[in-house]
Amino acid sequence: MLSGKTIAAPGPVADDQWLLAKYDENGDNIITVDEISEKRKQIFERMDGDGTGDVSFGEYRQLDQAKREMLLKARFNKLDLDQDGVLSGDEYVSYLGSFERFDQNGDGSITSEEIASPGSGDRSGWLSKKVKEDVSCLLWFCVRGSPN
Repeated sequence: MLSGKTIAAPGPVADDQWLLAKYDENGDNIITVDEISEKRKQIFERMDGDGTGDVSFGEYRQLDQAKREMLLKARFNKLDLDQDGVLSGDEYVSYLGSFERFDQNGDGSITSEEIASPGSGDRSGWLSKKVKEDVSCLLWFCVRGSPN
């Protein structure tokens, strides 16, 4: 294993709590190299389906597909408001996702100021000014670099 040196734990940012949930094995709100190594060891053991101690591309792909399937199912369930296993047009259209988080003043519209303000889910506040200038977004897809 690697050393037990502590990796800086994130502050109480709601969007980053998944890091603590995933890696902080002992619940002390600190993620250590040992905790990350242990989690990666557990993941590797799950990937090694035939128990050979090595992971083939097929085994790696199988775990990746299982994770994607779980994500897809979770997204579908979020949209399927009556949980009947069928997504109606009304259910799909009515789901607004993070709209309320961005519409901070509750007026039913989202302005550029609301998108850029803290707490809106805009993570670009963590980026330097130079990096912000190089980021282009379309809906939820963002790329770094010139859009030309």
